[in-house]
Amino acid sequence: MGTTTYAIKRFRNSFRDDIINEVLRVSDSIWFRYEKSNILCPLCINTYKYCISFLGETNYSLILEYADSGTLGEYLRENAATFRWEDQLKFANDIASAVLCLHRHQIIHSDLHPGNVLIHQHSIKIADFGRSRLHGSVINKKEKAHDHSCDLTKKSDIYSLGVLFWELTSRESPFDFETKNNFPFEIIKIKSNILEGMREKPSPSTNHKFIALYEKCWQHEPNTRPKIRQVISELEELNNNEPLVVSENVSFKEIETTLEISKTPENDEVNIPSYDCDINKCEL
Repeated sequence: MGTTTYAIKRFRNSFRDDIINEVLRVSDSIWFRYEKSNILCPLCINTYKYCISFLGETNYSLILEYADSGTLGEYLRENAATFRWEDQLKFANDIASAVLCLHRHQIIHSDLHPGNVLIHQHSIKIADFGRSRLHGSVINKKEKAHDHSCDLTKKSDIYSLGVLFWELTSRESPFDFETKNNFPFEIIKIKSNILEGMREKPSPSTNHKFIALYEKCWQHEPNTRPKIRQVISELEELNNNEPLVVSENVSFKEIETTLEISKTPENDEVNIPSYDCDINKCEL
């Protein structure tokens, strides 16, 4: 018999009972059973579904799939020179498929960034649902007191998806965020600039339609961002076409206005207005 490697994520002893109970409740939800999706699935161990008890009845750990190739951020740094367009597009499809699975079941991830996107056998797995919530769920007073940023909706995930797509083609952190992470003033400045509409520039030799897609995803006004089904529809069009690249001097705004953008009916999601938020893993 062979062996299987798992990852164990243990809750701190100080973890609130209401969060533990929510994990146990959601473990019975259908969205956890999408074993073939691009979501890091907890596994059923012992009497508590998806949880195992350590050192007593009130200490819990999640038993998770083990992603053998680390995080997307690590992968991009280590494979920047060899990361081909075909692989970039595949990863984009994988990430979007995972977000679709979440949104279908009214789950907002709310913390999508390369550190929470794992790679297993050259496929993407979204992980770390510590900030996730059900769409439309009520934030308790304690959470609200510590959240000075914005209301989170599915369009918050779409914004983060746009940033992730940019990172796939640029192979770097937006606004040199990683190197500035230890300088609070720089982070405040980045947040302020983003709220005023600043976005990263597309990398040279990037597919025209892919640029137009992620620029729509990170639009400042949430209601102008596409729904996840439209994102997937446009990615499917890219899968069926030859790569189209642009030179460094082309006006991307001009490109975007000349593209034919497909529109698909989406009746399964409610378009609720929200405030803009998120630059990868920052709260804005």
